[in-house]
Amino acid sequence: MNVKRDLISIEDLSDREIEEIFALADEMLPERRAAKAGVLAGKIMATLFYEASTRTRLSFEASMQRLGGSVISCPDMKNSSAAKGETIADTARVVSSYADVMVVRHYWDGAAQAMAEFADVPVINAGDGSHEHPTQTLCDLYTLKKEKGSLKGLTVVICGDLKHGRTIHSLVYALARFGVNVVTLAANGMELPQYVIEKLEREYRYDLTPVSSNDLQSAVAETDAIYLTPNHPHQLALFTQVDRDLQGRIEGMAQGLKFDAFYVTRKQKERIKKDAGGQYPSLGEKFLKERRFKDTVVMHPLPRVDELSPAIDKDRRGIYFKQAAYGVPVRMALLQFLLTGSGARARSHRRMLLYRSPERLGPECPNLNCVTRTEIQSTQPCFELLPAGPGGALILRCFYCNHQLKVEFVGHTVSRRYCACDASLGETVMEWFTRGELAVFDSIKQAEELDYEPYKGGPQRSIMGEEEILTAIRQISKQIFKDGEGDERLALLGIKSKGAVLARRIAAEIENSHGRKVEAAEIEIFGGNEGIHRVAGDDGTTEPLSVKDRPVVIVDDVIYTGKTVKSALSIIFKAGRPRSVRLAVLIDRGHREVPVKPNYVGKHIPSSEKERVRVKLREVEQDEKDKVVIYSIIGAEKAENPEARIQSTGAGI
Repeated sequence: MNVKRDLISIEDLSDREIEEIFALADEMLPERRAAKAGVLAGKIMATLFYEASTRTRLSFEASMQRLGGSVISCPDMKNSSAAKGETIADTARVVSSYADVMVVRHYWDGAAQAMAEFADVPVINAGDGSHEHPTQTLCDLYTLKKEKGSLKGLTVVICGDLKHGRTIHSLVYALARFGVNVVTLAANGMELPQYVIEKLEREYRYDLTPVSSNDLQSAVAETDAIYLTPNHPHQLALFTQVDRDLQGRIEGMAQGLKFDAFYVTRKQKERIKKDAGGQYPSLGEKFLKERRFKDTVVMHPLPRVDELSPAIDKDRRGIYFKQAAYGVPVRMALLQFLLTGSGARARSHRRMLLYRSPERLGPECPNLNCVTRTEIQSTQPCFELLPAGPGGALILRCFYCNHQLKVEFVGHTVSRRYCACDASLGETVMEWFTRGELAVFDSIKQAEELDYEPYKGGPQRSIMGEEEILTAIRQISKQIFKDGEGDERLALLGIKSKGAVLARRIAAEIENSHGRKVEAAEIEIFGGNEGIHRVAGDDGTTEPLSVKDRPVVIVDDVIYTGKTVKSALSIIFKAGRPRSVRLAVLIDRGHREVPVKPNYVGKHIPSSEKERVRVKLREVEQDEKDKVVIYSIIGAEKAENPEARIQSTGAGI
């Protein structure tokens, strides 16, 4: 029996299925495609494009017609019922009754997935916001394989707008799966999103390494690179002091790479709210003259603006028009695969633990352009559950757009109680999830609006008071100033939110004690505003902070597994290559899972994994004095009384 098979993400296809599509595409090349003329006779494809398109729409329509099918099209949805306010859910229901397959492009992240949930026929994502563009990635992989013979072991340099480029996001996931080395050269403020990097690390065992790209300067107008390398047994991004020998080995490794392809993208101006400025990476005639790039092909998803010199058009290495031409055989192959081939008889390759809130109030995707935030009539927030995130946290990844959020509060729907979420609750939370009893809240207010009460208090022990915290901050400030020799370019980067408070306090202490003004900023790992930011004005607006060639100190309240620091380092090195990186924490708990050692520590507190350590700061806590407390949580037990499953404290809330 056939099943409805959608292509929303490149992950909907297994590696074997991608290879199968490529084999079909070989049969669809101009010299062989005549034999396929009637493969989809009688089938109808609907193309719904809420955004402008030339290559994607025309190549899909040409593909369907060459296979003997027909096309109904809305090339401009501004002239459709969408202009009258029709929801994407209703559009999907109606159009799927007219066609056998729908091809959708939309400006909202996740809109294609939302449409697929209401359509009775396969839906193909032709680009949704800044999320993904899987069929372009199929064209890119096919082009690379045709040019280079195989994919495994290639090194591809990706240049330009990596933040907003949906083509890039699909591509790096696919390159990782096929064992390709990736070097990213991002425009200022347009680095690869953190959720993409963490997905590469979590699911494809990719390591992120900051490398000097001086060897690329002659070809690309950009000076900072990130090297994503598959399955290497190292953690080269996790140094907190500059190690010259280590740096030399990293740079030697990078310089020894043979670059097989440059993948250049345009600036996605239609998705950029505030341009960070700076030079945009571009390839010109210098590239053509460099001997080391004599076999390096140049790719571009098109359209281009000014990031590629027209001189490359005439060079054999400029293969982007060939890349565009491959769009027809590849999309012909995809249509046959989904409608009459093995794809029509198999379900999606993706498997995940999905969470939907059982309550009317629950977590929201932090991405303001996500379809769950922009059209609530057609969607309900849905998340993939990712245990053991940075700091042992529970992470939710939006099913529609892949943006991540850290779970702050969890509740038990049976006992109607809630508490703060941390690593010590891991097994308990997963039990609640398995039984359908897990509630997730963005705030205490949200939990209490649903009549949840905090878990009953238990014994707690204060391990640092106001005076001890003040003394620790003064000592850390003194050491930082001494080690930095009063460097005026020193930057203190506090991890949101308590790390940022401590960073501001350390900066104030250095200024008061030594007369040296130090810049403090905040690192946001999760949410819709990830990156490094400083407060720019009295209205609370933020602006990016440059870390290039600056000594940097990361500041956090507690270090536990070290994963939070790893994520912070990733964000720092994407933003620019600092001169050095050091780490300051108020509390060191031990239990390290990654090799990060703090340079400055207020207090070492050996603690069991079942114990909670909480730093309370007056800027964050309401009506609280500065203090650090320790208390215990007992995991869920098979007790009849649900209140016996956890013992917690008011301090844990």
